[in-house]
Amino acid sequence: MEVLMRRYRFHIGVILLTLLVMRLIEISGNVDHAEPRYMFLTVTDFEAGISYRQAQLHAPIGQLTNPCSYADHFTATIDWNDGTGEHKPDTNIEKKMLQTVPVVENGTYLFWDDEHISSGAGAHIATTKVLVHCVGDPAPEREYTYRNLVTVYSRVPVNQVEFTKNGKSVNSVKGHDVVDLTITLDAPAPPSGSWVKLEVRPPGNLNSLPPFVRVSPLATQETIPNLELRRPSADMEVLVTASTVGRAQESQKLTVTP
Repeated sequence: MEVLMRRYRFHIGVILLTLLVMRLIEISGNVDHAEPRYMFLTVTDFEAGISYRQAQLHAPIGQLTNPCSYADHFTATIDWNDGTGEHKPDTNIEKKMLQTVPVVENGTYLFWDDEHISSGAGAHIATTKVLVHCVGDPAPEREYTYRNLVTVYSRVPVNQVEFTKNGKSVNSVKGHDVVDLTITLDAPAPPSGSWVKLEVRPPGNLNSLPPFVRVSPLATQETIPNLELRRPSADMEVLVTASTVGRAQESQKLTVTP
């Protein structure tokens, strides 16, 4: 109960901080909603201390738009305003030749920033910027910026990891049988969800176990179903370690028989 109360107070604090940041932005005029959103984040809730790439989730985090029929200069950058500086994210933009000039066609594209790791929890502004020059327009290129409100949440420790079958704990199975793996957190996952790192010992004995599993936003538990166990030549024991922050948790030892 004490842990749940601490998590509740933390979420209330983040909400209040977010509202304060939004109000300050409104007062200072830092976000100009009249300016076109030619590049913006579609993911604004992040988990501290882990990147999408670490979690093996190569998912786009934003969109960018080329407003020109053809652009002979089109550059997208992002600055998380966390000291890492402005840099170019990965995009799915493909240039084509217009006569002898490489151009970007009109359209909406996606971008990624897999290596970015959010540090401390709280609300802050991430600035996305597009520099664009349309073919046939006079110099220089036009600049469009957008200030995205981002919330970073603290990671939640793992409370328990357990081999289960039909919702009940299991201690012994035969090789080639399947089991479920149930992960329980200390408290509900934040709105970003919570990525849990998984390792099996001995390695290679639990087919299709992912290196990370995501506990859904605001959930305390996630189950990975139908994990097949390798058939051994003699009885052996398998266990799984699950971790986010703090002490890693080990499952019960599961005896696998031939």
